[in-house]
Amino acid sequence: MKKHLLFAALLITGGAFAQTCTPDASYAGGNPGLYPHGPLGPTCELIAPKTIVSLTDTTVPNATIGSVTLYITRMRINSVAGLPAGFSLSTDVIGSADANGPWGYWNNTGSTPTQVSAIGCAYVTAAQSAWNSAIGGGTNNDGVYPLVFEVDAYVAATNPAFALQFIGGAAWVSAIDPSVGGGSFYILDTLVVPADYADITATIAGPSDVAPAAQYGYSVANNPNVTYNWTATNGTIVSGQGTNAVQVTWAGSGSIEVDMTDDGCSGNETMAITATPIGIDEAAGINASIYPNPSNGIFTLRLDNIETLNIRIMDVSGKVVRAERLAGANLYTIDLTPVKTGVYIMEIETATGRTFKRLVRN
Repeated sequence: MKKHLLFAALLITGGAFAQTCTPDASYAGGNPGLYPHGPLGPTCELIAPKTIVSLTDTTVPNATIGSVTLYITRMRINSVAGLPAGFSLSTDVIGSADANGPWGYWNNTGSTPTQVSAIGCAYVTAAQSAWNSAIGGGTNNDGVYPLVFEVDAYVAATNPAFALQFIGGAAWVSAIDPSVGGGSFYILDTLVVPADYADITATIAGPSDVAPAAQYGYSVANNPNVTYNWTATNGTIVSGQGTNAVQVTWAGSGSIEVDMTDDGCSGNETMAITATPIGIDEAAGINASIYPNPSNGIFTLRLDNIETLNIRIMDVSGKVVRAERLAGANLYTIDLTPVKTGVYIMEIETATGRTFKRLVRN
C-alpha cells in the first residue's frame, strides 16, 4: 500500500538561476521530514530551501506476514507535480542524478539497523519573470500552489530478515508491490507567491531634527546581500555611501532616502529632516554656555553672572516641554531625560536681555 506522509511546505525558492542550497545542520539527527515547517515563498536571494532529514526505517503492514520494518539506505525524489509554469526543482545532490534519480540521491550512513539519517536540501527555482507571473495564480488565483512530491526510498534489509525476499529482494520501495507493503511516499506541500514578495522594507534610524553644518549618522539593518544607495536632499553624504550606514552634513531642511536592491527585490525608505539654525543672542549682556551638548539628557547651564533668569525649553514645533525660574547661582543642571530624543531650543531671559541655545538630546 502507498504511504502518505504529510509535511507542511517543502522545497521553495524564489531562485532565479539559483544552483545550490545548504542544509541546516541544526536539524541533523532529528525526526525524518522537511524543515522548517510551514509554507515558503521566494526571498530576495531567490532561493528558500528546505532541509531534508531522510528516513532510515519505516514499518508497513503486510497482509501475509504482518508488519514488516523496512531498513532504508538511500532516498530520492521521483517527481514533483503542481509547479507553476517556468519553475523547476533542484537539490544539493543534483551532481549524483541519473535517469532513475533525476535530482540525485541522499545516502544514509552507518549500517542497518542502526543507520544515521542523511541530511540534505532541495528547492524550486525559476527566473524572475516566472515568479512575477506566478503572482495571483494557482487553483484559487491567490498565488497559492499545492505541490505533491513523490519521494522514493531504497530498501536494503527488513525485519524479519526473511521478509526481504518475500517482497522481492532489495529494491526501491516504489517498485515493491503495494500488496506487500510497497509504493512511493508522497509529501504534500504549498508554494505561496505573494504580490509583494519582491519588496524590501526597512526603517531608517537617525535624528530627524538637526542643525545646519553639523554631521549626523543614519542607518538601516545590515544585510550582506543588499545593495544600498543613499540620497540626501539639501545635505551632503560625508561617508558610507553604498553601505547600510552613512554620515550626513545638512545645509538645511530636506530628506534622507535609501534605495535597496537584492537581486529581484527592491525598496526605498525616506525620512524627512528638519534643520533648526543654532540660536543667535537677541540681546547683549547674557553670557551663557551649555554642556555637554549633545547629551543623554543631563545638561549643565553656566552663566558668567549670578542673576535671576527664566528658562523655557521648546521642541522644534514650538511646544514648551519645560519652563522654570532660576536664581542664586551661576551653574545649573538641566534635566531633559524625561523627554524624547531630538533637538530642542532653550530660551534664557534675564533682566539684561534674552538669548536662545540649541540642545540636542541623544
